[in-house]
Amino acid sequence: MKKFNFLVLGLMFSVFSLQAADSVPAFLKNFPTESFHKLVSGNQVIGKTLFHWKPENGYLFFKEDSEMQLTLFKKPQIITTSIGVWTNDKMEIQKFNFTMKSLESTIEISAERQGNILKMRVTQAGKVQTKDVAIQEPVLMSPTIRPFLLMRGLPAEKAKFEAYVLEPAALTTVPLSLELTKKSKDLWTLKVSYLQHDLISEINSVGSLIKEKSDFAGLPVEAVAVSKSEMSSMKVVGTKADLVELSKVSFPSLPKARELKSFSVKISGVDLKNYELNRHRQKLDRDILTVQVENPAIESAPAQSLVGKKEFEKYLEGDTSIPVYDPVIQKKAREIIGNESDLWKRAKLIYDFVFKTLEKTPFTAVPNAIEALTSKKGDCKEHAALYTALARAAGIPTRTVVGLVYSDHFYGEPGFYYHAWVEVYTGKNWVAIDPTWNQIPADSTHLAFVEGGLDQQVQVTALMGKVKLSPVDATRPKL
Repeated sequence: MKKFNFLVLGLMFSVFSLQAADSVPAFLKNFPTESFHKLVSGNQVIGKTLFHWKPENGYLFFKEDSEMQLTLFKKPQIITTSIGVWTNDKMEIQKFNFTMKSLESTIEISAERQGNILKMRVTQAGKVQTKDVAIQEPVLMSPTIRPFLLMRGLPAEKAKFEAYVLEPAALTTVPLSLELTKKSKDLWTLKVSYLQHDLISEINSVGSLIKEKSDFAGLPVEAVAVSKSEMSSMKVVGTKADLVELSKVSFPSLPKARELKSFSVKISGVDLKNYELNRHRQKLDRDILTVQVENPAIESAPAQSLVGKKEFEKYLEGDTSIPVYDPVIQKKAREIIGNESDLWKRAKLIYDFVFKTLEKTPFTAVPNAIEALTSKKGDCKEHAALYTALARAAGIPTRTVVGLVYSDHFYGEPGFYYHAWVEVYTGKNWVAIDPTWNQIPADSTHLAFVEGGLDQQVQVTALMGKVKLSPVDATRPKL
């Protein structure tokens, strides 16, 4: 299991969790100490993984290293990840280290448990950010799933477990279900379900992963067990298919889409109650979403008008990807806005800076405003993160939104692509703007599904391969 994204609440923490494992528990006596898998899509080897575990300083230490080569926006991308997890003998996470590297970026995350809290440190772009994440047992990471199942016991017929899984890059957890079905004398089928997606695996009685099938943003991927010698000589050649194109939601051509002031679309294939579809310029009527572009005569007010309005405070706060109070961000925001006090004028000054400063290029990384400002390049994630950080530092309430937007530019075929943009409060109203595509206000084909930071944006994963969009029948009666 290569990538998870999730959210959590709090819990009661058992006294036993404070005790470290002094020896190998019985359920791990025959669990292989290492294993190797190649990742295959079609006939292409697109990646590989190495897993190993051992008792270490009174803990159980599990480690998974992965390498994948993918194609995004017609550009090959090599992504490596490493996850090391230390647990007690009840498989409760005590600490972990996570590293993800691409050609453009490196992020390192470490955490130690204090009670029911994971105290996280995030190092990216030469800066260290911290965040506390509450956990509710059982909480798993990808290297600990099979050991957890061995601890619970493989069933004689069928068993189902509910848990949470931690995605370190998103600094959050979400619910996870594990369903085991005995297939033969020494073989079980495991279905892992999260965010509306399933991973189907086969494991044996000692917990070895025989194979695993998943769908990676529309790309079928199979993990197949190989020997250590095969792993050492394996050549990763990457995907032929472009993941951006695969994840596109098909739609008929929209002539002059950028000029549409209003747009309606039928949404199907997903539970719409899971998304924030009713917004300042969006209205959901059963399964029909209508987006209206804001009036170009934008009303505004000075920044001082927000004093005492607590409802906007959360839109001025920072997090690990948008470090609002970092001196670099604060200084740049002051340079951009100068003596301007009007909120909308400030918003436009920052918009101009972000659009003109960042080179528009695929950027395989966890979005980070300081990294975007330093590298001066990125895709929509980096534009949205940098804009949000600078705008909030300038006192402009700003929210990041992610969803789908129409284009027929990338591959010559029309469709809706996953995208991120922002909404700013002018002192009078919210306005959607797209600092990547140079749209102010953003056009009406920007369909916002989720608002918030990385811990909320991961919910977009549940749309991939599921959501369908279709034109609204003009003859359909309106309510």
